[in-house]
Amino acid sequence: MKEKRVDCRGLSCPQPVISTKNALEEIEEGVLTVIVDNEASKANVCRFVESQGLKAEVEPVGGDFYIRTVKGKEVKPSGDSFQPLSCELRQESRNTVVYISSEVMRHADEQLGRILMATYLDTLSHFAPTIEKVIFLNSGVKLTVEDSPVLDSIRNLENGGAQILSCGTCLKHFGRRE
Repeated sequence: MKEKRVDCRGLSCPQPVISTKNALEEIEEGVLTVIVDNEASKANVCRFVESQGLKAEVEPVGGDFYIRTVKGKEVKPSGDSFQPLSCELRQESRNTVVYISSEVMRHADEQLGRILMATYLDTLSHFAPTIEKVIFLNSGVKLTVEDSPVLDSIRNLENGGAQILSCGTCLKHFGRRE
């Protein structure tokens, strides 16, 4: 059985989850071990793995966590015979609608709010196959215009199949209708 190891120590949220998602997509069948170095990453990776219909086993090693999951079929001995166990990924459906009503994440200073929004949109773009629509309104429409610093993430969402909608009234209000 193929084994893959992904070292996510030192990576900021949401990168360990994105790396886990990418690694699971790369293997059809096998064992994936993700190494993280903090409780938040451990919890997020485990939650993601379980959301995919798989089981996450955690082994603490020093200050790190080794998260093991099996994708596909695993053969385990059962007396003299072997019995295959199957762990299939759930089929994801496009049923999520995301509303973005601000160009920054609120409850933070403006610079941090812009960084958080950029990270959020980048993260969303990695999950585009499950997103039906992303609706931008209020000052969130400013993220969808030509000089937006997050336009690549929005285009990635669209290229992944998500429908991108911007409020025309809001665009007109901010003088960005064109």
